[in-house]
Amino acid sequence: MQKSSKSLAEIIRFLLIFQIIFILLFSPFSVNLFANEKDDPNIIFLQKKLREIIPKYNFDSIKPSPITNIYEVVYGGEIIYVTHDAKYIFEGGNLQRIILEQGKYYFKNLTDISEEVGRKILLDKIPDSKLFVFGKNSSNYITVITDIDCAYCRKFHKDIPIFMDNDIKIRYLVFAIKPSSKKKIISAWCSDDQNKAFTLLKNEEKIPNQSCKNPIEEHQELISAIGVGSTPSIFLPDGSLIQGYVEPQEIIKKINN
Repeated sequence: MQKSSKSLAEIIRFLLIFQIIFILLFSPFSVNLFANEKDDPNIIFLQKKLREIIPKYNFDSIKPSPITNIYEVVYGGEIIYVTHDAKYIFEGGNLQRIILEQGKYYFKNLTDISEEVGRKILLDKIPDSKLFVFGKNSSNYITVITDIDCAYCRKFHKDIPIFMDNDIKIRYLVFAIKPSSKKKIISAWCSDDQNKAFTLLKNEEKIPNQSCKNPIEEHQELISAIGVGSTPSIFLPDGSLIQGYVEPQEIIKKINN
């Protein structure tokens, strides 16, 4: 009786082992587990396609990502993600569409387009009454994140007459982290002539200290919500962003186009 029980246990153990082996070899999971990546038709396709799209990059490997139909491409210390059909690529935190036009490939940054729409909605909600404003045009304007301690911001401010001659309004959000800078900006806001006082600060001149109800703290919150940390940051009417100082003629050309 004891021998029979032992034989039965061995049979059960054999059947369990056989069942596990069968599952590993023939289940859909096992195909993914043991398949050679070189046999993946998507990888073979992507190896050829990526050499056409981005020939300057020599990728080290292409392999499936944890997300269905998304593949991980490794080149050097960089990683990008591409869809199995090579129509979209994720690079630098951006979703970009791969477009072939006149025999050449280029990327259309869909993340940037969505960000522009979001920024435009946010910026359009800010009334002129809460900003330093130069000019009166209600439709042709740029919104600029500036800083009175920034040399290139001062250079931009000297260009304001050029913008106004082209009927382009300047709307200023002022970045002021240092208490001393914030105090100066508040003094300009509380002046009888806000624009004159603001320009004096831009020219590194002193203005009388003043205090009143002001939106300067709101400026800091809005700048944080927009997600831009450098100055000057120039937003065109469509929400597109120009970072850093640019000659006014180039900005005017972009607005008119």
